Amino acid sequence: MKKILAFLFLVMLQHATWADILKRPLQDFTAMSSMEVRCVNGMQTVSIPVPERWSIKKFEINLHYTVSNALLPDVSQLSVKVNGTLVTQLRLNRQGPDVSNIIDIPPALLKPGYNDITFQAAQHYLQNGCEQVCDPSLWTNISLTDTTVEVNYDLKPIPLKLGLATDWIFDPKVFPDASVNLIADMSTAESAGYAAMAASGIARRFDYRKVSFTHSLDVKPNVDNILIGTASFVGNVLLKYGVLLDPPKGGLIRIFYLPKSDGGKDGLHALLVVTGSDTKALRIAAETFANMTLPYPGTQEMNVYSFVMPDISMYGGRSEIAPDKKYAFKTIGMESITFNGLSGAVQGGSPDISFRLPPDFLIEQNQYAKLVLNFSYGSGMMQDSALDIVVNGIRVQDIHLNNQDGAYISGYKVQIPTYLFKPGENVISFQPYLNVDHALCKMVNINMPFVSLYKNSTLYFPSMPHFVQMPKLELFTLNGFPFTRWPDGYKTLVYLPKHDDASIDTALNLIGTITQKNGFPLFGLKIAYSDPGDWDGEMLVVGEIGSLPASLMKNAPLQPQGVASISYPVSRGWDSDRTAVVSKQQSGIGAGTGLVMEFESPKYKGRSVIMVTAQDANDMRTLGDALLDPGIQASLFGDVSLIRLDLPKYQAKSVMIGKIYSTGQNGGISAVDAFLYDHTYLFYALVAAIIILLSMVGFLLMRRYRKKRTKVTSDEKRE
Repeated sequence: MKKILAFLFLVMLQHATWADILKRPLQDFTAMSSMEVRCVNGMQTVSIPVPERWSIKKFEINLHYTVSNALLPDVSQLSVKVNGTLVTQLRLNRQGPDVSNIIDIPPALLKPGYNDITFQAAQHYLQNGCEQVCDPSLWTNISLTDTTVEVNYDLKPIPLKLGLATDWIFDPKVFPDASVNLIADMSTAESAGYAAMAASGIARRFDYRKVSFTHSLDVKPNVDNILIGTASFVGNVLLKYGVLLDPPKGGLIRIFYLPKSDGGKDGLHALLVVTGSDTKALRIAAETFANMTLPYPGTQEMNVYSFVMPDISMYGGRSEIAPDKKYAFKTIGMESITFNGLSGAVQGGSPDISFRLPPDFLIEQNQYAKLVLNFSYGSGMMQDSALDIVVNGIRVQDIHLNNQDGAYISGYKVQIPTYLFKPGENVISFQPYLNVDHALCKMVNINMPFVSLYKNSTLYFPSMPHFVQMPKLELFTLNGFPFTRWPDGYKTLVYLPKHDDASIDTALNLIGTITQKNGFPLFGLKIAYSDPGDWDGEMLVVGEIGSLPASLMKNAPLQPQGVASISYPVSRGWDSDRTAVVSKQQSGIGAGTGLVMEFESPKYKGRSVIMVTAQDANDMRTLGDALLDPGIQASLFGDVSLIRLDLPKYQAKSVMIGKIYSTGQNGGISAVDAFLYDHTYLFYALVAAIIILLSMVGFLLMRRYRKKRTKVTSDEKRE
């Protein structure tokens, strides 16, 4: 009888439905707003993610494009391919340049993961005669804002295997965003810390995909839930749904189907349990859960007894390179590539090297990064053929490919001034220009010209001091700096003066986005509900305006409550100092506005406080969502950002009105260093004064020595 009931349950589970329809612009999957397909044989590709837990029923692209009026419709066409398979061909007709086409993609062509949608154009402006391969009139423009993707899908049942299920649940291919509910007892800072650790690990697995966190004391339906806490708390929650959990021996992680209030189970969503026999075991379980990045184990539960972190160094976040170290291109994500044909089509990988520099790098002007390139190119190319090196969008150098017989070049050295780089993400691109000395119509092999760049080429970046002028909210949105100076958040405190639901959810979302920016779980982060006292690290303060302590607010650049002096920036010329008028007033930010501020710790020089606040709980929740928006993150800079929350689309206004301070490699900085860095001309004056003083001392010593020698010589003559 039990076997029959189990079989019926599985049948019902397989037929459980959770259908959804998504319609998103193609722009959501790329940074561009449009794509141009150029030349006689041009091609552009967009990758669209498909999560493994989706069962696609229908996939449709509503394609909007504009064609050049120079194209001949009889011999010009646009092909659409999915993962290399031709789906449809569209005639490029100049008589109707603005075109809309609905393209049905067979679901069988789509696979879990990233699917390449390729637009390949054959474009001609002459029926007979010899065409220029990349004539300016050969183009088709695809609007990514108007082109939409519509997906109709069902959710598949969750596999009850921890390693497989976590890949399904925390999948960065889920779009447009993801939601996770944490079931936890947030009454103490310690228990909130375990939930924060879990949220950090979850956010990292979602990569850059927006993920929103909520918390509750019970199961939230129709969403994946994480139940984390002591054995007694976890047991009481599960008991409500008739689930008995044996007392754990050490740490325990287990997956269930999401229980329902009517006694049933939602097999399309998961309940993950993270608990332990005591607080030490619970922490071990939380750390292990946050770091589960392999499809292992294949069991429903896991007992954990220890967790050992490797030694980590400062500035070890996502894609950051260490200075004074040589990196092979393969090490930093670039495989060997070949540029083929006159259009320079890429085979073998991306033509870009992307890496990060620490956000507090003081990039000096008189040093050079060094590239050592190994490459080869084909024969028969003209003297103007070249391989261009582009740094952060700036063309830096051309390498001439001027040997008619072709060549293999080993150890070609290129020096790039370091001032072309910036803290945060940097991109070095390689762009070819390949030309031959005969007409295209006489070429038998249009892919004849080529240049190959090999993965054993190297990049070296010189050593730089860690010293930056603050406050800079843009560094916070860049990679979570200064909280990620240590990648695990060591020396970071999240202070919640009023630990209500809205403040906790906002803090969890901020912890998640910091983790995503830096790519490392925040194991070292601490949470406090009470006055942090003499905390000597960085501090993230989250709470309603009325709950913020006066001891911190007195240093804030903007005082949003009571009678206070408010600075308003004044327009200035290019060569004038920053100025502001000051108004003494009693006012407030009001409803529908969020406030983010950064300023120096009132007790420790070089340490920073970032404050996230709003007038009430509703605005706090909305502010937490706004700070996950890439557009808002790109708008934060300086030390004060006011964010409009009552508009259809969030808007931010950022200014710099407070005091400037400096910070060094370890966070703290001496008063002397800070003063000299902030007063550069005084530093130069002191250096000049020291040189003059030493010169005078040297002169006096030489004069004294000469006088002594003269006296000795005079005495010898008398004798």
